[in-house]
Amino acid sequence: MRAVLIIVAAAVVVGMTIYALLDIARTEKRHIVALPKALWFIIALIFPVLGPVLWLVFGFRRYRAGRRSDAGNHGLPPEGAPDDDEAYLKFLDQQAERRKRDEERRRREEGRDDTDPDVS
Repeated sequence: MRAVLIIVAAAVVVGMTIYALLDIARTEKRHIVALPKALWFIIALIFPVLGPVLWLVFGFRRYRAGRRSDAGNHGLPPEGAPDDDEAYLKFLDQQAERRKRDEERRRREEGRDDTDPDVS
């Protein structure tokens, strides 16, 4: 039983470390707080339990839902329902028209294939 717990704990530590390293690598410099990106990377490698926890708690800015910073939405999708977006509604209309034309074309082609001129 003790061996299983050790294996599970090791897997959790390795998983946390890998997650933190990947997250550090993918996070833009402007979102990192307190320390430079390279130093966070080294901390997460040297201290496999403490480093990832520190990164997740203090390492980067989190944007809360409902709050916007002065800098804008930072690449997040615009707030509101998709059906409020005129461009999206236009896209949906075009898609519906395209499907309708394709269906009509398919029906016409099937109609031609069914009527064989040699059979009278």
